Amino acid sequence: MSKTVELRGVGVGSHGLVGNVWLLAMAGSPLEPKRATRELAEETEALTTSIATTVSGLRGDAAGNDSVSSDIMEALLVLVEDSELLELARPSLEQGWDGATALQNALDEFSAMMGEDEEFQSRVSDLMAIGREIGSVHRGEKRALDLPSDGQWILVARDLTPLETSKFGPSVVGVITEHGGPTSHTAIICRARNLPAVVGCHGALTLRHGSSVLLDPAGDRVVPGGSLELQTQSIMLAPLSDAPLITVRANIGSAEEGRDAAQTVAQGVGLFRTEVLYLNASDAPSLAEQQALYREVFLAAPRGKIIVRTIDAGSDKPVPFLPVAREENPALGVRGFRMASKFPEFAESQLRAIAGAVAETGRDVGVMAPMVSTVEEVRHFASLCHQAGITQVGIMVETPAIISVLPDLHGLVSFLSIGTNDLSQYLFAADRLHPELSSFNSPWQPGLFREIKRIVDAGEILGVPVGVCGESGANPLVAIVLAGLGIHSVSAASSAVNDVASALQGVTKKTAQRCASAALSATSPEQAQSEVRAILEEL
Repeated sequence: MSKTVELRGVGVGSHGLVGNVWLLAMAGSPLEPKRATRELAEETEALTTSIATTVSGLRGDAAGNDSVSSDIMEALLVLVEDSELLELARPSLEQGWDGATALQNALDEFSAMMGEDEEFQSRVSDLMAIGREIGSVHRGEKRALDLPSDGQWILVARDLTPLETSKFGPSVVGVITEHGGPTSHTAIICRARNLPAVVGCHGALTLRHGSSVLLDPAGDRVVPGGSLELQTQSIMLAPLSDAPLITVRANIGSAEEGRDAAQTVAQGVGLFRTEVLYLNASDAPSLAEQQALYREVFLAAPRGKIIVRTIDAGSDKPVPFLPVAREENPALGVRGFRMASKFPEFAESQLRAIAGAVAETGRDVGVMAPMVSTVEEVRHFASLCHQAGITQVGIMVETPAIISVLPDLHGLVSFLSIGTNDLSQYLFAADRLHPELSSFNSPWQPGLFREIKRIVDAGEILGVPVGVCGESGANPLVAIVLAGLGIHSVSAASSAVNDVASALQGVTKKTAQRCASAALSATSPEQAQSEVRAILEEL
């Protein structure tokens, strides 16, 4: 029997499907340069209008998506709206090029100015896609993305921008991309929309348009011509108890997502991304306005504890009313809690608004700071919380530096929450959006598990619970390993909550600890995953 041909990648989701390939035409080709037919002032004004019109339309489209997609799109639109971009386009306009060409030249220059900054360069294609959209509007051309409008198709592309994923309709039932990793924008959006995908799939673009493939995310592969009989079987564990081994919560960014989460078995919220509420705001909202927003989310969220992350702005999530200078490496710049020192009045008002909403709703709420690295930062955050009337104070553990000083946080924190997306990025010095570094950010990395065990051990010394709110918690098998490591709770997008909870109902503490031991002793992500699957398949 001939060996089955397969393409390897990183799976998103647990359910496979067979479908026909829709090879996405490379809409990424630049617009053809053209000379302007209008006077300079008129062409400049027309470009300004085109930017405003397109951004408004895209912002409206994004508003109907999940908060993760909206968050990503908004961060890009803020960059496009920056007046500096128009200034970069001005020399080309003065040389007689039309607005579309001038904007494209400006984006090229903008990219060059950022040098080798991987955090920015990983988003260049996203920005260019929006620039082409603006250019098409400016020229009055229709540049529709070549997406299927009927039938059911598996979309195949080099990579997908947030602009492209925002246009998905019901005809897109699966996704395969040549680039990307487990924490790339495409993976996060597919997970949030419950779309099975294989990203970072080398050879994806060799698939023929219209050909049949097996999309097998559980097996991290695509099999041309494969049937469902070949799919890697999801491990179905018979329930051993009425409740999961550890608490399973939801990750949300809005009241609407809170209501969606309330329809699942989620026991509260493990991560409320507050920055999503502010990405459209050009002016800082008042204390009353903020409190009303939090009250709405708290009332919509599922029963159980709600963990609120204070605004995680900066880097790829700029907030208009909290301007920071452009940085050489924004992933290592002024972001997360570091913004509190730069904008203390807003930091204090946000905490007061959260405390006010807690008092109004009676919800059980903990508040945590993102991106802290030192004891002094934690002490500062705890002081701000106590001044605002917040007693349940926590931190995100997502920098290697904070892990070594966790035992020094006695009396400062009442819980810890691990952000595995950024922790992996900084632990392996691998941009989580870089198309060639996806393997470093696998949730199965033994090095990541060993650091998580260190954090759990530190939590035991402190006497506080430790949760995981990063993307790794959305993988049911990884969630079992995390439970075995001693993690007290995991949280995931609403679309993944029930699967994770079901898996955690089907194992004992002893089995989870066996899985954790196997993952800790492995020397590669592949070995860790394989050995854990073998243990669970025995059940």
